[in-house]
Amino acid sequence: MSKIILFAVSISLLISCNGVSMKTIEVFHKNKNPSLQTLEKVNVILMKYKDKYKISYHLITDSENMDLIEKYNLPETHFPFAIVINRKYSAKLEDEKIHFVHFPHFMHGIGRHEGNWSLADLETVLKNNLLLLDKNILPEREEDNNEPCEDEIN
Repeated sequence: MSKIILFAVSISLLISCNGVSMKTIEVFHKNKNPSLQTLEKVNVILMKYKDKYKISYHLITDSENMDLIEKYNLPETHFPFAIVINRKYSAKLEDEKIHFVHFPHFMHGIGRHEGNWSLADLETVLKNNLLLLDKNILPEREEDNNEPCEDEIN
């Protein structure tokens, strides 16, 4: 009887540990260029990790995702792209804090939503989640740059 109880406790611990350690990637994007261009290149990296992370995609413009956007303290105003890894989008690589919010470096010149991260940064953090910061920090942007993003021009 004690072996059965020990077995049941072991199974319960295993299940609860697996639930806690489930790694996630949540990608927030718009359904327009240049967000879709960014998504295409980001997906090349993400597909390498599809067996290690549960990956989900969320349209920023879909009202059903507003609770998630608020939950992660993503920008209240327009933002074109974000990646949340295990509920975090801020990391420290060497001496620099990076934030997987707005466009990555390869989209430089896109307008006012340029981020401070690269695809290499993303892959580095996916390999080593200890680089994620305990607290999400929204990147500071210069608000005086009124140049619209390509996807804001109709």
